[in-house]
Amino acid sequence: MAMKRKMLGEMLIEAEAITKPHLDQALAEQQKIGKRLGEVLISLGLITEEKMAMVLGRQLDMPFLQLRDLMVEAEIVKIVPEALARKHRILPITIKNGELTIAMADPLDVFAMDEIRRFAKVPVNAAVVTEKELSRAYDKYYRVTGAVEEMIRDLGDARRGEEDRTSAIEAMADETPIVKLVNMVLTQAVRDRASDIHLEADADTLRVRYRVDGILHEVMTPPKHMHAGLLSRIKILSGMDIAEKRVPQDGRFPVEIEGRLLDIRTSTMPTLYGEKAVLRLLEKTEGLPPLTGLGFSDSALGQFAGMIKRSYGFILSTGPTGSGKTTTLYSALRSIFTMEKNIITIEDPIEYNLKSINQVQINPKAGLTFANGLRSILRQDPDIIMVGEIRDLETASIATNAALTGHLVLSTLHTNEAVGAVARLIDMGVEPFLITSSLIGVVGQKLIRKICPYCRETYTDSHEAMAEINITGPVQLVRGRGCNECKFTGYLGREGLYEVLSMTEKIRKLILQRASEHEIKSEATREGFRTMREEGLLKAVKGVTTLDEVMRVTQETL
Repeated sequence: MAMKRKMLGEMLIEAEAITKPHLDQALAEQQKIGKRLGEVLISLGLITEEKMAMVLGRQLDMPFLQLRDLMVEAEIVKIVPEALARKHRILPITIKNGELTIAMADPLDVFAMDEIRRFAKVPVNAAVVTEKELSRAYDKYYRVTGAVEEMIRDLGDARRGEEDRTSAIEAMADETPIVKLVNMVLTQAVRDRASDIHLEADADTLRVRYRVDGILHEVMTPPKHMHAGLLSRIKILSGMDIAEKRVPQDGRFPVEIEGRLLDIRTSTMPTLYGEKAVLRLLEKTEGLPPLTGLGFSDSALGQFAGMIKRSYGFILSTGPTGSGKTTTLYSALRSIFTMEKNIITIEDPIEYNLKSINQVQINPKAGLTFANGLRSILRQDPDIIMVGEIRDLETASIATNAALTGHLVLSTLHTNEAVGAVARLIDMGVEPFLITSSLIGVVGQKLIRKICPYCRETYTDSHEAMAEINITGPVQLVRGRGCNECKFTGYLGREGLYEVLSMTEKIRKLILQRASEHEIKSEATREGFRTMREEGLLKAVKGVTTLDEVMRVTQETL
């Protein structure tokens, strides 16, 4: 062991990665804490993990790899069991011409090479990777996939054909393999940053898909005979009727996964080949982002911040389902909260718990709807009211009247863009004079995927759309090549894409005249309104997202 440490130190000094005094310092520290020399050097900040791996690769004539740039086939991973791979800190990555290549965090560990060679019974070559990437790879390639396959084997085919008998379904839903499989599906979804899980039945298989950054990805296909057990387990957790398959059902349940508390909202629906279930993951422990962290441009943020500081009036957040409207309003409430203000919300569901803010969950079965709940809130001496969604004329009328009588009212509405909110309210039956008297402004939003920071690259391109933001000719843009971190999509994470429509005298006059959306939008543009398309193009120029993503989200094609 001492010789191994000496070799590592000498190699790093020879490569001028560290100095002799650095090595002496690390050796002295190592004697105190008993860790490996490499760990000590990294913990003291004398060398980075990636730099050390690169140096070792050069000194040992081994390639240095970044696992995030590779997609390892499942059959290759299975060559070495998880326990053995973790024991020796290796990962099988390729097999070519009968030779296995493994990624190693410690390429000086010749004993590991020998044991893997004996186990695999083939020649073994090594590449160097960082410890951090190796740990991530274990989670990706071993932990969930292997467990799912084991559960499927454990369950077997014994219950094939029993799906229609309620007693058999109940027993199957309580079997350990089914319980573990549901837990694993949820765990993997959290690790993959999924917002939704889709379980869908085809004629001969069951498909599990995750929605990550707004796009659905297939992750596993358990055998069809597991469908009844999986759906029943989900229904039991969600408080649904497991015997009812003919009508849609809704439910929810809390769960803690790897220290993160989530609220799972569940929806089932009968389809041709069996029920489909969709689970939406809402994280309770994730911090609510500030307004500055949502994705507003400086000008849009300035407009919106000015609106929410008003003492009364009506503000709407619009966009499609899942576009982050409620998060925007929550962040707004948190930014304007003071102990001198009485803030009350009425929601379905309550997605974030806001400290010192009174939150009401609607309960239609008990007679608590948005409309009658809002009436009760008005008797609670509120300063600021948030209504989860304007769904009907009754709720819209109460909200607009509340805004006219000295309350600041925030709510959401389902439209594709900000200008469409006015037409939507009029279609509901709200009189134009009520809209012009109460409405302060409308925020339109969608979510746009961000370029993966691990594989971003610059390139030069030109597109006619750039003329909309007064850019002509070639411009330097950014895109993602695709890597393991982003599952080779080139994108990692999302942020809001916003447009802010402020009510001006000219726009109010057009609303009173029942002008078309096009006329209102044209006037707003003359007054400085920037559409989501224009805001997106500016994000592309800044390297936040890609031109392709802007066109996709704003429903345009290249």
